[in-house]
Amino acid sequence: MNRNTSKIAILGAGRMGSALHRSLANAGRPSTLLSRQQTEREVRESISSSEVVFLCVPDARIASVAQHHADAFHPGQLVAHCAGALTLAELAHAAARGADVGSMHPLCAIASPETSLVGVHAAIAGSDSALTHLRKLAQALEMVPFEVRDADRARYHAAAALAANGLMALTAQSAELLTSCGLDSKQALTALLPLMRSALVALDRRGLPDALTGPIARGDEATIERHLASLSRPNDALIRTTYRALSQTLVTLSSAPPEALDAIAASLDDIDRKLP
Repeated sequence: MNRNTSKIAILGAGRMGSALHRSLANAGRPSTLLSRQQTEREVRESISSSEVVFLCVPDARIASVAQHHADAFHPGQLVAHCAGALTLAELAHAAARGADVGSMHPLCAIASPETSLVGVHAAIAGSDSALTHLRKLAQALEMVPFEVRDADRARYHAAAALAANGLMALTAQSAELLTSCGLDSKQALTALLPLMRSALVALDRRGLPDALTGPIARGDEATIERHLASLSRPNDALIRTTYRALSQTLVTLSSAPPEALDAIAASLDDIDRKLP
């Protein structure tokens, strides 16, 4: 297989498949994007004539789609999925037909087909030959490939979900607090976004733990006590739990005096007992 000129087929024209198709085109590596508009025969012919096939269908359908198209797979072909949490077992039917199997998951929130993959890290898995091919393909797309073993896939994907979707949940809770202070939901998000961007810029420039700011960074127990006292309304239970869990992590990052951090940790442990 010529890794620089391989014919590539992408099965699934959703956000992931479309973004990969667009990124390949921008990198001078055109691909065939297969959607439900194609006939069964067209899909089978395109798959069987391609050296690389990406299955970009929803995670729950990968195994069944691989089984459905099993007779189109063949030796000398690389079949890969783009699911972060799934192992190569989902491609067992392709492997049984002699295809090399692998996975390439962009560590990026694919919000639209126009999402750029340039500069994005990509978790890859597979045999030595599959890893070599996927690594070169990721580099051609200007992504940064790194290997994640099958045994670690779910844990890897939990990290991704926590960083991306967890950020959405945290934003929703922060916005809820602001709306309780009189802002409407749109104002709350508009107010929070510059703060969050500035924190990410600091994180990018300074890393952890140097980007940490705020009361725990300076060992300010009095401010933490005020925060905890304010989170005592009937609807605050979930936010209070989030505040404590995240603050406990921040205590481990802070370089404030140990005695101040010990006092903050004790206050966090007693958060529920301090409710009126």
